Amino acid sequence: MATPESSQKIAAKVGLFILIGVIILAAGILTLGTMRKSFIKRIDATATFESVNGLTKGNNVWFAGVKVGTVREIAFTPDSKVKVLFSIEDTSQPFIKQDATVRVSSDGLIGNPIILISGGSPNAKMIENGFNFQIEPDVTQQEMLTTLQANNKNILAITTDLKDITADIRAGQGSIGKLMKDEALYANISKSMATVEAATRELKKGASNLVALSNKLTADGSFINSIATDKEMYPAIKTTIASLQSTSETLKETTVSAKQMVNNLEQTTTTLVNNKKSPVGVLLHDENAANNIRETISNLESSSEKLDQNLEALKHNFLFRRYFRKQAKAEEKKKEEEQKTQSATPQQ
Repeated sequence: MATPESSQKIAAKVGLFILIGVIILAAGILTLGTMRKSFIKRIDATATFESVNGLTKGNNVWFAGVKVGTVREIAFTPDSKVKVLFSIEDTSQPFIKQDATVRVSSDGLIGNPIILISGGSPNAKMIENGFNFQIEPDVTQQEMLTTLQANNKNILAITTDLKDITADIRAGQGSIGKLMKDEALYANISKSMATVEAATRELKKGASNLVALSNKLTADGSFINSIATDKEMYPAIKTTIASLQSTSETLKETTVSAKQMVNNLEQTTTTLVNNKKSPVGVLLHDENAANNIRETISNLESSSEKLDQNLEALKHNFLFRRYFRKQAKAEEKKKEEEQKTQSATPQQ
């Protein structure tokens, strides 16, 4: 039989194990409660959806990428919609505004369904217990899969087109294909590029020459620099230009006056020619007056010839012979003096 001392030891060991088990159980409850935030104060909120896409009790509620609550209940409404009751931590309550919206989303591309709270303006009031959120339309997974399927078809069509284009290029069809296959065309393009490069070099050289010329023109002591910097030269040039403008105006006025004078002469000439009573008109239009003038000129020529004959006769007349000889001697003496004067002048 067991002694009292051994019975006490067994009872102490059993009590110690029970105490340790209770401590472990309490620690586990506290740990699980902390992980699931079971001991945190919460407020309730609701939202009514057309479809919850697999949302179940216990799924998370997210706001700005942070878990702020869990789904508590899901129930149908009389109009065949789904009403979801979820709790939100009171520490997040001040940051969630009444103009925020909710939608059913997923935790990742194919993760668990969640309720996602988004939006809200800073000046709006914060939500209260029992607040009913507005619904934001969400793209369902089926719609996403449909879009992905359409995108895959488009990618397949683009890939087919690229395959056809590559085949045409390899076959030498089209501009790129001809460029890759036709050596003559490639050589012509190479020559053209060489010509363009040469022209570019010439343009660059010309630009350098223009820069050098500009530097020379604007250098200290140059004419253009003097005009731009000399305060005395600029007023002189300005005065000269003003004088040239005045002279130009004067020449213009003189030209106008000369043109008017020519017009007046033309009018006067026309008047004299057309007026048969004027002397010029008589000379131009009266044949008798013209014949008289011709006879007068003929008589003058005849008289001049007779006068020359009379003078020659006077030279040979003994009464005037001495006078003409004396006059001839005076002319010869004058010529001799001029010759002496020319010979005495030293040649330079």
